[in-house]
Amino acid sequence: MALTFGWSLADDPAEFDAGEEFLLARAATNLPLLIALSAVRRSGGGRTPPSLFGWWTGHEGAVGGAFVRPSFGPLLLGDMPVEAAAALPGQLDGRPHTWEGRSDLAEAFASECPGQPVGPRSRLHRLETLCPCSTPDGFARPATPADHDLLDRWYEAVTRGHGTLGAVAGRIASGDLNVWETGGRVVAVAGHGPRFGPAVRLDPIYTASEHRGHGYATALVAAITRSLLATGVTEVVHVTTPANPAAYQRLGYQPVADYVTFSRFA
Repeated sequence: MALTFGWSLADDPAEFDAGEEFLLARAATNLPLLIALSAVRRSGGGRTPPSLFGWWTGHEGAVGGAFVRPSFGPLLLGDMPVEAAAALPGQLDGRPHTWEGRSDLAEAFASECPGQPVGPRSRLHRLETLCPCSTPDGFARPATPADHDLLDRWYEAVTRGHGTLGAVAGRIASGDLNVWETGGRVVAVAGHGPRFGPAVRLDPIYTASEHRGHGYATALVAAITRSLLATGVTEVVHVTTPANPAAYQRLGYQPVADYVTFSRFA
């Protein structure tokens, strides 16, 4: 397929091959878009407004950026040149209420679609080389249905009641949640999302407030990271707030970029 300079748009994920290929080649920094694309495919379409997908072709004729605007949630800016982000609003049939992406890209989009940042910025960290860490009392194990009520209370606290109904049960069933147990008590939880290409994102990572400061979450993240690397995953990422930038740097996670959400109705 011949690619033309600038933005190409499609409302059918089956026509988004060029953009998806670009995202998969840079999966570690584009996981939210790949997760949203997967969700759109599972939903089967038919929602209003329809989802929209786009890919940016540079002067050299190669795809150099992509976005996903699902019918639910914000428009998601993937990796792209700043000029592509600034050009995108003019290509859309309607201005989005919200958009999110790497800070410089979200701000470039806002230069042509005025809006204000909302909520805290987040910072993406990527594993360079897994480093050893001290192990606190206790052990890591997969979460089981017996842990559901406790983990559901933690989930409600973290999401402030705005989480997805049944999310904890679904993730326990899928086997992607692990807990740290010590003295017969579960004190921390960590999990990971689906794998796309070589990349996986750790989420959530949480320690009960009364058990913080003992290294439980750090040990749990280390255990999960080792397990993922053993399955052939080569890129593991997680997100913190800039106020807590060094949370897992001792394990070998290094900051990549800051991300922000903008709204036209802030």
